Amino acid sequence: MILIQAIGKIENLKTLQESIISILNTKCLISSQFLDVPEHTYNPLRNQYNSTKMLLFLKSTIKEDSAHVLGITDVDLYAPGLNFVFGEAESPGKFAIVSLYRLKHPDKKIFRERMVKEAIHELGHTFGLAHCNNPSCVMYFSNSIIDTDKKSYMFCDTCLKKLKLTGNLN
Repeated sequence: MILIQAIGKIENLKTLQESIISILNTKCLISSQFLDVPEHTYNPLRNQYNSTKMLLFLKSTIKEDSAHVLGITDVDLYAPGLNFVFGEAESPGKFAIVSLYRLKHPDKKIFRERMVKEAIHELGHTFGLAHCNNPSCVMYFSNSIIDTDKKSYMFCDTCLKKLKLTGNLN
C-alpha cells in the first residue's frame, strides 16, 4: 500500500493516486492531513529546501503502517552537490518525496504526466531499483525536465523483471 502525504498546501492529488493504482497495481490512499513545510529544511543561501532533511522529516512524522509513503511538496528541492532535484527516496526503503516546483507547465496534461513519472520513479527507488540506462524507462535519471518529458511513466522490461523478482510488483 502507498500513502500520498501532502507537505504544504497541495490540491488535487486524485489523478496521481489513480495513476499509481493503475501503474503499480496496488492500493493507494491520500492522507487527509496536510503537513506544514518544515522550516528547518530551508536553506536561505540557496532559496531552496534540502531534500534529505525533508525526507527525514517525513520519516519522523508519519507513523502509518503503510508499505510506502510518498510525500508531495510544492517547494524547490536540492540535494548536496546538485543544483536541484525532482525528488528523493530511500533505496530500498519506505519513504520518498517529490517536488512539483520544477514540474509545472501551463498544459495541465504535461504537468500531470511529469508528476506521475517522478512519483513512479521515486517509488521505484523505494522498491530497490537503481537508475536505469534506458532513456525511455521511468527509472532513467532526469538531469533536466527534458529527460522527464522524454521518458515513459512505465518500467522497462529489465526493471520490471527486477521488481517482480523482489516481489514489489503484482
